[in-house]
Amino acid sequence: MTNKTYTIWRATLIAGMVVGLAGVIGEMVWSADNGKLSEGEVITMATSAKITIEGAVETALENIAGQVIVAELEMRGDKIVWNVDILTADAAIMTVYVDAVSGSVMMTKEKVAGERPVQAKTS
Repeated sequence: MTNKTYTIWRATLIAGMVVGLAGVIGEMVWSADNGKLSEGEVITMATSAKITIEGAVETALENIAGQVIVAELEMRGDKIVWNVDILTADAAIMTVYVDAVSGSVMMTKEKVAGERPVQAKTS
């Protein structure tokens, strides 16, 4: 193989790798955005919510004691819901779903289990 042939072959290989890598990265970026709401949908949700983020946090803390770490507005089925994550005293993360129109608690669930004491093994 001559130097010119080797250089063309190497350039073709590098170009193919760059195009392939760009395709993979582009797909990862697209799939990360896949399922996200458009700005118009977010504005519609926010204007439809009668309960403010402060009201949702207050309601969530009345049900689960702890420290709020995240509160966000989302769609669950056909309802607009405040999703409030609370860090509890036993290091668990609880999620409280507050209806953004009525202000009622729809559901609570443990998102991440807290620290649990490890039992010593006996031989």
